[in-house]
Amino acid sequence: MHRRMFPGLLVLLLAARADDGDPRAVARTALRAVEGDSAVRVAERWEARLRVAPGDAAATLGLATLDRLQYDYAGAERRYDALRRADTLGAPALARRYAAHAWLGTAQGEHLRGIFAAAAEHYERARRAAVAAGDSTAELQALLGLVVMRARIASPAAGIALLDSVAPRLPKDAELQAAARARRAMLFAQAGRAEAEGEGRACAREALAAGERRIAASCLHTVAIDAERRGAPRVAVQLLDTVAQLYRATRDRSQLAGALQWQGYMLTQIGEYGRARAVLRESVASGTASGNAGAVAWASLSLASIERLTQDRAAAGAALARSVAAFDSLGDQWGAMSARTLGAELAADAGDLRRARQLAEAQLAWGREVHQPRSEWAARLLLAGIAEREGAWAATVAELDSARAVARRYAMAGWENELAYLEGRVALRRGRLDEAERQLEAFRRALPPDDFVGRYRAGARLADVHARRGEPALAARELAAAGDDLDAWRATLADAELRTLAFQLSGEEDADLGVPRVLASLAAAGFVEQAFGLAERRRARELADRLVQAATLTGDRGTDVVLAGVQTRARAAQGSFALQSLAAALPDSTTALVEFVVGVRGAPTTLFVLTRRGGAPSIAARILPPADSLAGQIARFTALVESNAQPASLGRALGAALLDPVVALAGPGVSRLVIVPDGILHRVPFDALQLAGGQYAVERFAVSVAPSAAVVAELWQRRTSGPAGAPPAAPARVLALGDPAFAGERAAGATFRSALLGSVALPRLESSGREARAVARYSPDVSVRLRGEASEAFVKRTPLRDFGVLHFATHALVDEGSATRTAIALSPGDGEDGFLFPGDIAALDLHADLVVLSACRTAGGVLVAGEGVQGLTAPLLQAGARAVVASRWRVGDRSTVALVEDFYDAMAAGQPVGEALLTAKRAALARGAPATEWAAFSVVGDPSVFVALRPARRWPWPLATLLLSLGALAAVAVVAARHRRRTR
Repeated sequence: MHRRMFPGLLVLLLAARADDGDPRAVARTALRAVEGDSAVRVAERWEARLRVAPGDAAATLGLATLDRLQYDYAGAERRYDALRRADTLGAPALARRYAAHAWLGTAQGEHLRGIFAAAAEHYERARRAAVAAGDSTAELQALLGLVVMRARIASPAAGIALLDSVAPRLPKDAELQAAARARRAMLFAQAGRAEAEGEGRACAREALAAGERRIAASCLHTVAIDAERRGAPRVAVQLLDTVAQLYRATRDRSQLAGALQWQGYMLTQIGEYGRARAVLRESVASGTASGNAGAVAWASLSLASIERLTQDRAAAGAALARSVAAFDSLGDQWGAMSARTLGAELAADAGDLRRARQLAEAQLAWGREVHQPRSEWAARLLLAGIAEREGAWAATVAELDSARAVARRYAMAGWENELAYLEGRVALRRGRLDEAERQLEAFRRALPPDDFVGRYRAGARLADVHARRGEPALAARELAAAGDDLDAWRATLADAELRTLAFQLSGEEDADLGVPRVLASLAAAGFVEQAFGLAERRRARELADRLVQAATLTGDRGTDVVLAGVQTRARAAQGSFALQSLAAALPDSTTALVEFVVGVRGAPTTLFVLTRRGGAPSIAARILPPADSLAGQIARFTALVESNAQPASLGRALGAALLDPVVALAGPGVSRLVIVPDGILHRVPFDALQLAGGQYAVERFAVSVAPSAAVVAELWQRRTSGPAGAPPAAPARVLALGDPAFAGERAAGATFRSALLGSVALPRLESSGREARAVARYSPDVSVRLRGEASEAFVKRTPLRDFGVLHFATHALVDEGSATRTAIALSPGDGEDGFLFPGDIAALDLHADLVVLSACRTAGGVLVAGEGVQGLTAPLLQAGARAVVASRWRVGDRSTVALVEDFYDAMAAGQPVGEALLTAKRAALARGAPATEWAAFSVVGDPSVFVALRPARRWPWPLATLLLSLGALAAVAVVAARHRRRTR
């Protein structure tokens, strides 16, 4: 019977060598071969043995282990399966030992890939096989694997209980002792126990002494996780650098993927989102290559969090869905619950509070069941935030109290102080000003001295407390002091710190921190100049942060240039705001600078109007209704105008709300408005609003926009063309790019957004080539780049300082859902993909008086309260352009060419940019064009800049008609001659 059941086993045993009686030693030989880069040579020797003796168990196990360690799981399983056939009663003991190690190898492969349910089953099969074979070492290895599975599937406490039962049986074996200690440290960290750090560091020392670098890396990984739990994420990030180095040195891409996934997550906790993205993407790549689906799922979850922070809800939702699907396929409850957290936050962002509560409550129940402090904490804060949005104050306070109990139970000292801030914010919203002040002061006192962001948050909220009490002087002093400290610190930061800072306030539920309400109270109390100065300094910080965010997140090579520019401006902006300097920069008494400050949650809107009358600056303010109350009207009006409708009543209603106060404050002599919008007001096409007399705003004012008063003042101070009314004598050098040759070009049906995402090709824009050639007629010194010559590589590598005008006639996208999908589309090639991103643009060295973006949606952008729509215009100003003309929405080709020609004609006639665009718009209005054609275009930056152009060379009409007629006659004659030849 023995021979009938196992005909190959006798051969297998006869072929085994004397030193092959220890399957564990064979597996370790394979491990050392992979770590020492000798896997190929060792595999050749084992394969040679199998050719001689196909049943060689040691060679089969060795090759299976090599396959597993090099992530060929299918190959490993084929070999393991051959060995597992001996896991049957009556098989020889040695064969059963090899079978036990085959089950063990299968479980280890599943463990690393995050397939925990299957891994738990196969660790148990390995344990039983080892017991039957009398292999106590294999049994203990299987039990140590089950310890991790028990903690994963049940709870950390269950894992600790199993480990406690295993520990007394461990022999004096350095590897097993280190592995057991690594698991104990991990379980302590998961359970939030204080012993985790000491156990982990001791484990790492012992493992390194024993030459077990992979185990040492695992132990340090545990120390890093515990450091983050204790509120020291930067320490965790540094530790994980060492962990990653150890895994790279041992060629363990699967464990490397896991370490990088954790590091990426921790980098997001400290706001280093650019580095986090790079680390997480490496984690996904390593996890994909090694089959570590768990790391891929967790890394994708962190990437989804970053997309949420950048306000790209669609991308965040898609990444989250992929992550959830992966967790479900792995049967990973921990991952599924973490995904619920983000899912709840996304639901709350979208206003679906019912769905958000369901997910948060499910997470809370699970976290309490398995004693997982992170899940309990996160769920409590989520539920508190949901209750706060609903105005359910008692429930909000109860949830925050419960969160404090969680923090204290698990010694989460680094996290508990945040509750004082949240409680202060809730008290402020409830109108309990004394309580709010007490909590916010306690929060500020507990902050470390170098937490300037936390201090600014506290200071801004305390300023709101004083403003609501009717103490404007104290409010101004509190807000100014907080801003002074933050700005002074910002000016000292290195690049990496700037990148971190740019994201730190973005996650705040009310990112404006109540500042607009404070500014409104100051202005209403007569502190107009002070309120305007504080508004401008805040706007400058947020503009800088947004530029850094966009450049960092897209990985632009121009990021360093952006950072350098931001720092230069940060240093220059220190000190008190100088209204006199700003007013002196106004080009004349006919120009008014109009700035809006809007807030959220019903905060009033403040309107500032700055003019220069008789050489003296004048600033006035008016408090307007909350912008929230206009949101619906603005959305409807913009949609109707864009779709070629004539919403006269809406245009008048918005004109009364937004422009009538401007007219009253500016006075009758003003004909040029430079508007600094804010929040949803960026969506308003001010030209198309109607004034009290029934006329369009464009019929009375030349309207332009600017990112901030300080930016436009800087542009005014860049004047190189002499005094107003005196254009430069030398014609401008012009660069016109049009009709690029897009990758995979299609005739129609594609969208820029989908092309940028890589799913379809862009449609060709033949008319944009005609537009570029038309622009060329206005200068004797012109460079026209069409098709493949209109390339990203050309723009990046050509010195552009000598061009006074840059004209881009092409596709462009300013994605209002994401700062990371905004670009000008040009031809690819020479190592470039054809997309010019914001950081690339900001890194250009421009000295242009004018940049024209004759493309779809170029004036739009990601909308962030207080800092405005960045899109493509702000980076161009950053790069050195003085004025940018851009379109808000798609306009028909013929309409665009006609308006562009009228615009250039007016500049050639000696009008500055703002008046020239006004002339073109009024010409369109006069010929009956709807608002959708002329209101789409706007000037961003300095509207007073002059551009020297010559009148376009056009054939006189009678001569052109004669030439066309002669050409037609000649064509007819040629056709007739051909017909005669064919009929002979």
